Amino acid sequence: MAPDSVQEYQKLIVKANDYHKKALWQEKLRLLQEALAICEEPGFPEAEVRRQELFYDVAGIWRRLGQYDRAKKWLQQSLEAFPGASSSFRASILGELGVMARHNNRFLEAQEAFREQGRLARDAPPSVEADAEICRAIGNEGMSTYNLSQQTQPNDATLLATAFTQLRERITRARDLQQRLLTEDPQSKYAAMAKSWEIIGMDRLTLCHIAAGETADAVHVAEESQRRQTREDPTVTGFSKFFYGNALWHNGQRDEALEQWNAPSGTCSSPMAFCKEPGKDAGVNFDSYDEQGFSALDHAVLSDSPDAREAIPIIEEALRKALRRDIESDYPGMPQEDIGRKVDEEILIRKRQAELRRQYRTILQEHIRPELRTKSSGSFRKLRTTYARFLSEDTKERRMFSSFHYVKYTDFMRHGKLPISTSGLTKQFADGVGETAATDEDDFIIFFSYRWVGGIVPDDDNGTQWCRMMSAVQEFLEVNPHVQPDRLGLWLDYACIDQENEQEKERGVDALPLAVTQCNAMISLVDGTYYERAWCVVEVMLMRALMESYGLHQWWEHSNGSLKKGEADCVFDVSSLKLTKEKLDRPKIDFLMRQSKLLGRDNA
Repeated sequence: MAPDSVQEYQKLIVKANDYHKKALWQEKLRLLQEALAICEEPGFPEAEVRRQELFYDVAGIWRRLGQYDRAKKWLQQSLEAFPGASSSFRASILGELGVMARHNNRFLEAQEAFREQGRLARDAPPSVEADAEICRAIGNEGMSTYNLSQQTQPNDATLLATAFTQLRERITRARDLQQRLLTEDPQSKYAAMAKSWEIIGMDRLTLCHIAAGETADAVHVAEESQRRQTREDPTVTGFSKFFYGNALWHNGQRDEALEQWNAPSGTCSSPMAFCKEPGKDAGVNFDSYDEQGFSALDHAVLSDSPDAREAIPIIEEALRKALRRDIESDYPGMPQEDIGRKVDEEILIRKRQAELRRQYRTILQEHIRPELRTKSSGSFRKLRTTYARFLSEDTKERRMFSSFHYVKYTDFMRHGKLPISTSGLTKQFADGVGETAATDEDDFIIFFSYRWVGGIVPDDDNGTQWCRMMSAVQEFLEVNPHVQPDRLGLWLDYACIDQENEQEKERGVDALPLAVTQCNAMISLVDGTYYERAWCVVEVMLMRALMESYGLHQWWEHSNGSLKKGEADCVFDVSSLKLTKEKLDRPKIDFLMRQSKLLGRDNA
């Protein structure tokens, strides 16, 4: 075990908890995975207990992201990591399983899990942890009871009355716990949790009032919940605004409801909440993104929840209405048939992007990032092999992303100009993906980011960009003598993204962040307008995200005939930068910028 491993572990946990408070789940997940790697080091103290806690926390993130199958697997690992877990901890695992069952509409199963959670917590020695689990259990059981009361026609009044009682007990217990901690341990993590449980209990209580026809009471409770908000947890804030709007809507105050639903609310907006709880589309803005770059449609597609899946056509219809309004405003007099066609095209783009996000999250979280974190000398070869195997194992991903291609530097030099994808010089990494397939692969690959200076072609008649690439490589080899020219490959879009087949071209563009990840270095051919071009800046932002996170990649600028390391502190506003095909490429640029967030900031 490294001497500073415990200190590094503690730093990661502190930062992860900070991300938790901000509902930055992707960032927290990355840090927990790094902490798990530290726990695997020989001699790490209390490794079993720490691993159990980390498995549990990872499961909680996957549950929040709607990936219930993954969450269950991590919970199972948590149970197996340390057989001597306390009753309170086992109760918390039951609580997580119950939440997932409820989100999958298995309300009786959820109710039983919450009852067992409460029983285990009551049987445990008295403690804050046990009281917290009892509070959480009774509130979640109350929500399951409410769900069951709504499954019959007419609704079951007895079950609804029980739900009222259970949710009110949740609110009381949460307030009592806050008061206790105020004197005993104000810094306890349960202090903030108890506050959230109180607010969530009040928000859910509004559903009971609405079901009982007491809409004015629902608004009153929702308003009280808003007054008690601390705004520290953006997820709770987003959900709370949703429930407040829902109460207003049912009370006939529809303009006020829309005001709540469309109000900014941190990283989890009310439309995001819509994908996890029942609601209505009433002109709510679903065409927005949270700080992680997720839209409501993304959340619905990414989730395993039946409720979220059922929300997809509702979200799609809301997007259609909004897009139609925008097009009619931008293009007065456009025939309705043409408007309908443009709306259909936009919807297809959004749905494809949402599915791409799902695939990106899988390949980055489960395949690419674990290798990046090892920071080993052979990481890039392993990354390329991992990506090739990922595409070979699943036909759906093969349809979404193109393979990783490159051009040998020696072939590029002999060619004398920028090669196109049909020139026959492009190689695909690890064809066949066998254990020995990569033995003759090139060791080092440079990604060239450059401006197309020939209009519809990347170079001018003088071969300016080819000459600059040759000059940049020669300088790069001088300052990196360990890189062998005959083992060097180059990635450039004109050669490595299909330029003839539009569908293949789209797959190549969608795979751009993955191509950048697999290249050892990027060289930007900077000129007077390089940083005015959106495509160039997106490529730089992707590489910078990798450099800041893992420290494996290099970024260089070739400017005024010389090569220098790129300036990592530059700030760019991609939305204001130029595109040759604005309407066609802007959605792609926006999408790729959101993917840069998935590459992460492990060292943030």
